[in-house]
Amino acid sequence: MQTRTYGDLYELIQSLSGVGSFAPSEQVNIANFINRRFYEAYNISQAWPRYLVAGEERTLSADQSVPYAEGTKNTIGEFIRIHRNQPFLNNSTVEYEFYVDSIGAHILNVVSSSDSGVFVTYKKEFQPFTTSSDYLNSTELVPAEFFNFIAHTSYADFLRMDGQTDKAITEEQNGQQYLALELERVDLITNNNTVNNRFSTYVNRQAR
Repeated sequence: MQTRTYGDLYELIQSLSGVGSFAPSEQVNIANFINRRFYEAYNISQAWPRYLVAGEERTLSADQSVPYAEGTKNTIGEFIRIHRNQPFLNNSTVEYEFYVDSIGAHILNVVSSSDSGVFVTYKKEFQPFTTSSDYLNSTELVPAEFFNFIAHTSYADFLRMDGQTDKAITEEQNGQQYLALELERVDLITNNNTVNNRFSTYVNRQAR
């Protein structure tokens, strides 16, 4: 999947602002805005391909729960679907209902008490950007599908902080349009893909 660098992102925000450089206090604010908008983009859909893991086997605890973390596997950010056997193959398999708490996903009505594992479709845990200095030269990777949204909406946040509300509204709209285009692409996949048939995006929620 395509990525850009944090330095590119920061440079675009700086270009949108029309200044040669931000003051040190402004740099910190921009970095905070970037992470806030990054999380907003991540959180708006379950179905971002970058974060989706489909049908990965996970250990089932004695209390019939699946923890968020297991060994060297990805930490689960959001449980989406849980099956008894490997899903999305030629044969169908039992899909479990479950509820989630601070421990993990608790499965309801496990078919067999002898089952030691289940297959989880989940969204990877969100990891914020860690760049905290030398912003323009940072090589930390930014998901390309979020790049323009983060740039324009972070700049909008900066404008609001500066009291330029009207300009902020325009930049917010620009950013949301970029994200809407990416969500439409995801929604097309969601509507034509068995893996995603329970997934929710901002686009398909608005269509209901």
